Amino acid sequence: MEASDYCIVSTTTDTKENAKIISSDLLQKKLIACAQSTTTQSSYRWQGKIIESDEILLQMKTKKSLFEHIKKEIKDLHTYDVPEIIMIPLLDANEFYLQWIEEETINI
Repeated sequence: MEASDYCIVSTTTDTKENAKIISSDLLQKKLIACAQSTTTQSSYRWQGKIIESDEILLQMKTKKSLFEHIKKEIKDLHTYDVPEIIMIPLLDANEFYLQWIEEETINI
């Protein structure tokens, strides 16, 4: 078990309800072991305008091998036309935490 086999998947959404739908779906399907959400202030360009808005940031712990499945689920459930779906690889981590992620997610 190498830390590089695991990652954090990050996405932002516009409501707590959508964040809960996404995280609950991924947890129930055992595609992620954990989801953390925080409210964040975002500034970005969209359709020629600068937008400032509150968003919900989801950070989800999982295996890199599940990323394509997670990406599909997020796209299907997300309220945005172009959702952020980013995989952040792990360089190192507590081996007991990695074992927990392994046990709480499916093998594909």
